[in-house]
Amino acid sequence: MADIDVFAKLCRDETEQVSRLIAFLEQEREALIVGDISRIEPLADEKGLALEALSQVSRVRQAWLAERGVSDRASAQRWLQDKPAACDAWFQLENAIQRAVTLNEFNGRHINHGLHRAREALGVLKAAASSMMAYGPDGAQAEVPIGGRHLGSA
Repeated sequence: MADIDVFAKLCRDETEQVSRLIAFLEQEREALIVGDISRIEPLADEKGLALEALSQVSRVRQAWLAERGVSDRASAQRWLQDKPAACDAWFQLENAIQRAVTLNEFNGRHINHGLHRAREALGVLKAAASSMMAYGPDGAQAEVPIGGRHLGSA
């Protein structure tokens, strides 16, 4: 098999794994949007497995390129200049990776926004709980000693 064919296959294999990851990221996005938290943990497990598989195929492609003196994006672009057949596979991989990054960033922002709202709500609830301490368990205003008198006494 020619180098170009091998490279294109490595890119397609990696793109397939990125696409698998994208599917999990999209499911995660939907679960976050509708608030279906019960789906998050199983998706996180599946996403972890997809990342592991992606990492393996990515290392194979990177090692293959390193053997040919290609170690970064600029050298990859130079190497691909006269290999238009491999460019398509490379650009599909880059586009898939960018899609995965965008989805992951969206999900992260959504999670951070939810955490921020939860912290704000917790602050409100804590403030409300401390103000309710002026009331007894029966809902009646508790007697809070102030100086020598009780609140509400003449």
